[in-house]
Amino acid sequence: MQIFDYEYRVGGPIVTEPVPNHALPIYILKSTLCNLQSSPPHSQLSPLYVCCLRRSIRDIAMRHLSLRWWVPLLVLILPIAARTNEPAEPQQQARVRRASGAGMWYPADANSLREAVDGYLSLTESVVPNKPVALIVPHAGYAYSGPVAGAMYATLEGHRYDRVIVLGLSHGTMLRGASVLSVDAYETPLGRTPADIEVRTKLLDCPVVTEQPAAHRNEHSAENQLPMLQRALGEFELVEMLVGEMTDEERVVLARALRDLIDEETLLVVSSDFTHYGRNFGYAPFSDRVPERLQALNDAAVQEILEVDVPGWDLFLRDTQATICGRNPISLLLETLYPYDDIAGRRIAFATSGEKTGDYTNSVTYAGIAFWRIGEGLNRDERQTLLQLARNTATDYLAGNSPPSVDVNSYHLTPRLASLGAAFVTLRNDGELRGCIGHIMSVVPLYHSVAENAYRACIDPRFRQQPVTLHEAPDLEIEVSVLTPMRRLLDPEKVRVGTDGLLIVSGRNRGVLLPQVPIEQGWGREEFLAGACLKAGLPADAWRDPNTEIYRFSAQVFGEAENRRNR
Repeated sequence: MQIFDYEYRVGGPIVTEPVPNHALPIYILKSTLCNLQSSPPHSQLSPLYVCCLRRSIRDIAMRHLSLRWWVPLLVLILPIAARTNEPAEPQQQARVRRASGAGMWYPADANSLREAVDGYLSLTESVVPNKPVALIVPHAGYAYSGPVAGAMYATLEGHRYDRVIVLGLSHGTMLRGASVLSVDAYETPLGRTPADIEVRTKLLDCPVVTEQPAAHRNEHSAENQLPMLQRALGEFELVEMLVGEMTDEERVVLARALRDLIDEETLLVVSSDFTHYGRNFGYAPFSDRVPERLQALNDAAVQEILEVDVPGWDLFLRDTQATICGRNPISLLLETLYPYDDIAGRRIAFATSGEKTGDYTNSVTYAGIAFWRIGEGLNRDERQTLLQLARNTATDYLAGNSPPSVDVNSYHLTPRLASLGAAFVTLRNDGELRGCIGHIMSVVPLYHSVAENAYRACIDPRFRQQPVTLHEAPDLEIEVSVLTPMRRLLDPEKVRVGTDGLLIVSGRNRGVLLPQVPIEQGWGREEFLAGACLKAGLPADAWRDPNTEIYRFSAQVFGEAENRRNR
């Protein structure tokens, strides 16, 4: 019997054992299987072990073993030995963007953070008519901006999203264009949220977007949104994009790329505080009545945002020099939403740090704004409710109740009817116009706009000589036009006759024509523009003047005549 010294390694030092000739196949198989079990995936077998295998195959199998032993051994071992010639695949570790602001901007302890966020989410019942598509949310320390942020994320209750795209900014780095970060997940004390790698990759295909890691390091504008999102939504994938300075052309390009990635399961969140007031912030344009004037300044900013007026927003920033840290992500959001005619929005919450501290020497303003899509508009029951409300209000007014009050308990006011809205009410008698009055801005709840304009249409100044009377009330046909928000129009060639309504503004002159007017009058585009100018008391060709502002809107138009046809 011949004895061999068989060397092998199993995840440790080399082992040498004297092995009888007839037992060599068993030892070879044993050490092979042990190495397979001890080797992590994609790891390489010990080169010395492979050398032993090859020597065993050559010296033992070829000279000392019979055919019935070495053929099976070759079949088993050669593929294993060949495996070592393949390059090792590196073991991947998840790339995680870990929270840097825990303990500074919000609690570092998971339980304390969970309790704080849940408290902010439950402070107010924030309801919007439809599923939000975009939010503007502050990002200051939770002790200051938490109530406003909580009110915003409360609007998401009952909705789910596959992804959230947070548009933040870099407080510490001069950022050009926009930047995303190549990570697999984002971590807070509440856990990890996976990154949407597919959407991030597509954003990087946009020439305006690069990866600038320094801009993301210790940046809190996007990070501070995540604990709120984790508690409000639960499971979703996150895309963090920091938005810096860019040209108008670059903004259009990035907005188009962003718009291509948005679907019904995507939420856009813009992270921004509003005016930073005081010498500490280098912005003190007034020193008296500071709380009231900060409110007025925010009202003006929010109005431009709600109108999705990109040029108007740019002009507001230029004229006021308002220190709004998230002005660039807000600009990008407006550019992204602009093509959607059915976008509506409202300010949900407002606060200032001065109110909390009692000191307005230095104060930061926080405002929360939600956007949603109107979609198909009001349903049949909602339209019927508004028509009935308009008729009852007009009749009450003509009967001597001036101005009539609305008993809200007498009507089924859905969230859409109770939300801010703008409407016109038109009165006709036997086809002849008897009055038409309305709001062009959403400053009161929609049902209130309809009720107010129903009685105001009865006293339309154009019919002062022949006002509407109670006697003709049964013969009146009532039509309601619910307006979408105004959109600034820079190119008059893009007016869509039959779809757009027009608002013409020049100085203090303004005139409005509803979308149905050019159809009723048989006008073309230029006649429609001229008619709106004449309505504003301007020359018919004033729309050609570069100083004339042109706004367009659309409307959902419905009336009692339509209801009678559908019965």
